[in-house]
Amino acid sequence: MKLKEVLLGTHSFEEMKAFYGSLLDLQVVEEGPSRLSFQVGESVLAFQESSHMKNEFYHIAFTIPTNKFIEAKQWAIDRGISLISKLQEEDEFFFENWNATALYFYDPDHNLVEFIAHHTLDNAVAEAFGPNSILRISEIGLPVDDVPEVSRIITETFQLNSWGGAGQKFAPLGDVEGSFIVIDKQRPWFPDDRLPTVCSISVLFEGPHSASLSLHNGLYQLRSDG
Repeated sequence: MKLKEVLLGTHSFEEMKAFYGSLLDLQVVEEGPSRLSFQVGESVLAFQESSHMKNEFYHIAFTIPTNKFIEAKQWAIDRGISLISKLQEEDEFFFENWNATALYFYDPDHNLVEFIAHHTLDNAVAEAFGPNSILRISEIGLPVDDVPEVSRIITETFQLNSWGGAGQKFAPLGDVEGSFIVIDKQRPWFPDDRLPTVCSISVLFEGPHSASLSLHNGLYQLRSDG
């Protein structure tokens, strides 16, 4: 499964433009009065200005090359990005069941942003880490009331699989290249322990089956082009 385009709301339009376009140096592919999108490797990350958003936030993850985690960490620090730490200032995290290493930080909307190196992927590169090393959007969080039921609907609609430790409160749907992180609204996000919030998300992805799905009273719009 590959996430092709993810559209999120933002209440800090100009700040997000500066963060993703200037600080992370991602290529702008669309810019309008209230909508902005960036090329993130094989994916597009888009933002729509939403004045009614206040304290809502998203979780989104980006895949980086398996051999560039240390460089990616230093690259972020060199740009003045503060990494989120947990337990005695630990700011890099290894997930054994995924065989992946990740770091986390906030963007201007206080979204929980992640760089993740999946060591099962054959994507090592020789060149130094830079904006082109952010290979694709790998995860988007979907907070819900009933993880098993929503997971069932998504997997049946799109013919996706659960992987990497799906449970009653947390279920990754898709595969190592791209996944929906279906999470219970009462389960705090790792590593900053904030409770998830629900806000508008639109996702276009490449999956095994062409279909579309509206969830959470229309706030989540998911579409696969097969």
